[in-house]
Parts: sequence; C-alpha cells; structure tokens
Amino acid sequence: MFLDRFKDFKAYKTETTPTKVKLSSNENPYELPGWLKEEIANEIKKLSFNRYPDPTYKQLKEIIANHYNIKPENIVLGNGSDELIEILIKSVGDIKNPVMYPVPTFPMYRVYSDVLNRPKAEFELDANFQLRKESVDKALEQKPDVAFFASPNNPTGNSFDKELIKYVAKNNVFTVVDEAYIDFSDKEDFLKEALSKENIIVIRTFSKIGLAGIRLGVLIANEEIASILDKVRSPFNITLPTEAVAKVVLTKGKEVIKEQIEKIKSERERVIKEILKLNNIKVYPSDANFFLIKVADADKIHKKLIEKGVLVRNMSYLPKLEGCLRVSIGTPEENNFFLEAIKSII
Repeated sequence: MFLDRFKDFKAYKTETTPTKVKLSSNENPYELPGWLKEEIANEIKKLSFNRYPDPTYKQLKEIIANHYNIKPENIVLGNGSDELIEILIKSVGDIKNPVMYPVPTFPMYRVYSDVLNRPKAEFELDANFQLRKESVDKALEQKPDVAFFASPNNPTGNSFDKELIKYVAKNNVFTVVDEAYIDFSDKEDFLKEALSKENIIVIRTFSKIGLAGIRLGVLIANEEIASILDKVRSPFNITLPTEAVAKVVLTKGKEVIKEQIEKIKSERERVIKEILKLNNIKVYPSDANFFLIKVADADKIHKKLIEKGVLVRNMSYLPKLEGCLRVSIGTPEENNFFLEAIKSII
C-alpha cells in the first residue's frame, strides 16, 4: 500500500551475465599497477575505521581542486555522480516544475525524477543523436527549472552543441552539464562557464578513468552555488577508504591514469576503424570510452556475442535506439577478442 506507486517503476537497468570479456559498463579496463596499490594499502593502514571522516573533506577537495585547476570552494563531493544528480533534482527549483533532458541519454535523470514524482520535459535527439533547437524550444515551453545534458552523451557517445546548451541556460534554466566522459574527448568542456555563471554547473566522476569501485563524483560550480548545494549533501557521504584511494591516485598515480586514458582513446579509434570495414553495421562517432553500433537484430547479435564470451550492452529497448548495442573499449586483447567474435557473427 505504501509503495504502490513503485510497483511498475522502471529501475536503472544493467547487465551482469558472466563472460570472458566484459565490454558493457564503460569502465577503465586497466588495473592500477601493483606499486600504486601498495601506496594505497599503506594509506588505508593508517585509517581509524571507528571514526567518521572529516565532514568537510578539506584535504580531498584540495587535491581534486589541484587536479582540475580550480578552488576547493568550487567543489561538492558525491557518492558517485549519481548522488549529485539526485541532489540536484530534489533541490533545484520547484519540485512541481519539470526536469528537462534529451532522449536517449543517461537513465538516472529519469529515474530520480520518477522517484521524486517530478514532471519530466523530455525531448528527442535527431537521427544523429544531436540537439535540435526546435525540440529544445518545445521542451522549454514546459517551463523546466533544471536541465541535464550528458556531453559526451551516454549511450550515444557524441558531444552536444555547446551553444545550444548555453541557449537553454540563457532561458533561465539551471543547466547541468554531465561530463562523465570528458576525459576521452577533445571537445571544449564547460568548466569556465561553471565557475563564472549562476545557472551552469558541471558534474564529473572518477568512475570512468579507473576508480569505478570507490564511487566518487564531483560537482563543480561557482563558490556561492557550491556552498548552497553542499548543505543538501548527506554528511559523511564519502567513506574513509574512498578518500584514501582518491588522494593517492590523484597525486602519485596521475601519470598512470593519464597514460591509461590515452591507451583507451587510441584503442577506440582502432576498434571503430575495424568495425567500419564490416557490412551491415552502422557505427556512430564517439568522444567517450565506448561507441554505439546499429545492427539488423540487436537481440540476436547480443545473445551470440555472449555465447562467444563477450558481453556488450543491449540498448535496443530504449527510444530511438532500436537495433543498437553499446560497446565499451577494453584492453587490446579484449578488443581483439570482441572483433573476432563479431566478425564471425555478422
């Protein structure tokens, strides 16, 4: 009775089928080197697990600020960027006014809107998964208070027109640019705007660059906005182990992460080039650590890839993604295994 409205609730969907090669979750496929794990272990040994973390996360914020060349006062920390999305949807504007976002995109904008029973101003991307001003204007007619743009977009991989995103902000909408995959893109980011504007902010995550297991997200905004949103954050939302790992990796492991990102970008170009040689597959351009393909029968190809030991994400259940599979970039060995598998199927 008390939870009746969630009986038909559409939760976030993931895939966990065990296979030899997992290319389904947009993770960094490279492990941290042993010496860096030893550094992390040494830091964790120093922790007092019977004590709460520093509620201000002063040292961690200083390290992250240095990583992004911003001030600690510009930062709000989240237990993954998901928590930050939830904070924004429940905090920005009137809960009775819509949350605006394009489709297809990252499902958590919809999930948290539905959890809070907040209206949604959804609008479709065009055939190439780009923003259209006409569609944006129709969504704006619904008077949203907050808008989300994942750029590069998940699950399509492309970056959006920066001017159109700024156009939404100019229409008095609090505009959130989700840059979870920006490390793999050569496109211009929104950091400058986030630091200088009152209604543009950026959210980022360390999950895609190798730290998915620690769940650490970052919201970047001007000092006043960051200070207000930090009040809404749950206390002690970042655990001591998460803090310890992040401190070590973002200082002593910076070059490791940088090298891994370059490897992923290089592999992305190589794998896409190989897929383009195949018939009956459409490949969409990508600025992320994954790419999207369209095939005649996504369910069939997805199942056959699993049979051959490869798990990719079947996106064909989502609007405008009929026949589409999303493929994360793995190690060269994993990518070669995938290429051999899909060549034998197509």
